[in-house]
Amino acid sequence: MTKATGWLLVLALLFATALWRQPSDFPMLDTDVLNLLPKNQQDPLAQKAFQQAAENIEDQVVILVGHASPSVAIEATKALTSQLTQLPLFDSIKAEMSDDEQTAWSTVFAPVKSQLLTTEQRQRLADNPSAQTAHVIQSIYNPFSGVTGAELAHDPFLLFRDFLLHLGAQNSRFTLKDNVLTTQFEGKTYTLVRASLSGSAYSVPIQEQLIDLYQAEAQLKTQYGADVLHTGAVFYAAFGAESARSEISTIGVGSMVGILLLVLFVYRSLLPVSLALLSIGSGVITAFSVSLLIFGQIHLFSLVIGASLIGVSIDYSFHFLTERMAMGDKWNANVGWRAVAVPITFGLASTLIAYLSMFAAPFPGLQQLAVFSAAGLIGAYLSVMCWYPLLAAKPAKKRTLPWQRAAVWCLTPWQKASWQRGVMCIALGIGALGLVYADYDDNIQQLQSLPPSLKQQEQRIQDISGMGSSQPMLLVRGNSEQAVLTSLNALTPSLDALKAFGDISGYQTLADYVPPLSIQKDNYQRVEALYASQAEKLATQLGLAEVPTLKQAFTPFTLHDFLQSPSGREFQPLWLGDIDDQFAALVLLQDVSSPANVKAALAHHSHVSWLNKAEEVSRLFGDYRQRISVLIGLSCIIILIVLSLRFGMKNACRILIAPVLAAGIGLAAGALSSVPMNLFNLLALFLVMGIGIDYALFFAEQKDSLRAWVANTLAALTTLLAFGLLSLSNTEAIHSFGITVLVGISTAWLLSPIAIRANSKGIAK
Repeated sequence: MTKATGWLLVLALLFATALWRQPSDFPMLDTDVLNLLPKNQQDPLAQKAFQQAAENIEDQVVILVGHASPSVAIEATKALTSQLTQLPLFDSIKAEMSDDEQTAWSTVFAPVKSQLLTTEQRQRLADNPSAQTAHVIQSIYNPFSGVTGAELAHDPFLLFRDFLLHLGAQNSRFTLKDNVLTTQFEGKTYTLVRASLSGSAYSVPIQEQLIDLYQAEAQLKTQYGADVLHTGAVFYAAFGAESARSEISTIGVGSMVGILLLVLFVYRSLLPVSLALLSIGSGVITAFSVSLLIFGQIHLFSLVIGASLIGVSIDYSFHFLTERMAMGDKWNANVGWRAVAVPITFGLASTLIAYLSMFAAPFPGLQQLAVFSAAGLIGAYLSVMCWYPLLAAKPAKKRTLPWQRAAVWCLTPWQKASWQRGVMCIALGIGALGLVYADYDDNIQQLQSLPPSLKQQEQRIQDISGMGSSQPMLLVRGNSEQAVLTSLNALTPSLDALKAFGDISGYQTLADYVPPLSIQKDNYQRVEALYASQAEKLATQLGLAEVPTLKQAFTPFTLHDFLQSPSGREFQPLWLGDIDDQFAALVLLQDVSSPANVKAALAHHSHVSWLNKAEEVSRLFGDYRQRISVLIGLSCIIILIVLSLRFGMKNACRILIAPVLAAGIGLAAGALSSVPMNLFNLLALFLVMGIGIDYALFFAEQKDSLRAWVANTLAALTTLLAFGLLSLSNTEAIHSFGITVLVGISTAWLLSPIAIRANSKGIAK
């Protein structure tokens, strides 16, 4: 009674503490796939770059409206903008540029325009200043140039005009038409609409409001016949959350119903059903509470796989309930408790070793999964050890052990040494086949179930606009702000060359807007020399009343000046600032067609690093896949040592044979399936090993092999039910995990009788 009360109080206190410590404004469920991924501990600057880039785009929605008629496209865009501004879904909508916004660029740069030159202008002023005068005259007499007398008075050599035009052409495929950004693609005019969500893209209430956006887009298509494309993290987050909720429901409810029906069918009583629910509920509450206390949130990914915990946490119950049914009127709760205590305790220990080995991988998602599963199993185990002897003290009705004929039929061949050797050779052969054909794909997209419609829209938008959701970046670092700007400026010729060769379509760098002070001073001196040598000539050829003079004095133009201006605020994510006495900035690359050429071009820039989150995590997947292979071996050695303390080395090896061979066959199933193998196939082997050892352990510890077979069969059926449903997941990583566990557990159950010791009885019954 003391143990039962104590565990009840601990469970209640654990659950209450987890809820009490959870902030009311902080969601319990996390749907952000990026939170599953490892942080870059080796390079804090790179980690901040990834985080800043993610924060900058995760709450943004990009919409393109297309039509063969430019006027219809613009009209449809304005109509859509009017509708979207009425929705609480968005905090701001940006489709048109006001006159003030269009002049904002000239406002911020005008006071220092004599210090800002393009690369082409710098070269021209250095080599042939008179060419700039000829360029001005040609532009004035060109009827399409649009040069006005007022503009010429303030910018006689048109240096500032050309500088602003260069910035617009450098960083966007879009041009202004009727105050709307437009571009041409495949015979249609597309307009750009940017929207900022009123909340997080991973907020469920925000995701539920997407239906209003879909309705507005459908109405636009009907009314104007326009193409409407959209992309943004919120669409993927909403699909992922809905998919995860559906899978949790399928796996959780399916497992629960299947288990309860199985328990009712085998034990023919409501008490075992109630005890099974008690174990499952205890395990789930423990897992949820511990995970919430440690991580603050529980990721939907962990819940999807953790939902299969229902099929594993019931295993300990089956051993206890089968012992109770087998003893009939002779049942004594304390004797029965002692009969199962040792095997399920060793089984728990071996499973925990397998699960917690996943904690060694620096993937937050896997670490949370390891904690969730381990805590859940401990909760289910304690419910059996503390509550079952009290709640199941009365004997069960006398009933013949179920499936005895099947048990005898399955166990009898294992008495023959030739059978054992033959089965082991076949298992070894299948496992070796899996190793030969294993082909791994470490792409992180396997963490997401990506709907084709969203992927197609995103690719279409990238083709039209050059904007992608996962643009590669360059990280440029230095010991000071000026050092970073100098490196950015030195990088520009390489980027221009990459653009000329088609390896990138464009780039964004702060050096285009704020040159280093050394370049600003040099620019100013070149402009001074231009006025000194060409001003009179320009005045003569244009018939000006006065000779133009350079009236601006040199004034240092800093990053702070630019980033705090209305035009510069949108570029703030490109500046990382001071991190651990290092300064850094980002360069965004557009439409990278050849990453290898880009990396080669950057090789001689010592302060520049290539950043691509997808590539980095995929590489880490590969690295830790290899490390996990070593961890599996180390886990086997640790488990072997633990088992040898109880059974001796020889019997410990016999117990370990079945789960090791099962892991090999599970790996072969992954290798031969249509889905590429990944890190999760190997992670599944931990579970195969942990649960497979449970089956073998109970045969080794239980002297009545028939009872052991019935309990193991029930445990295997529930586990297969859970992981069979898991293998139906739309997410490749979860599907791979489920397939490997499904085949591995089946094999572990099939091979577990090899652990039967010579003094066992019951096979010949």
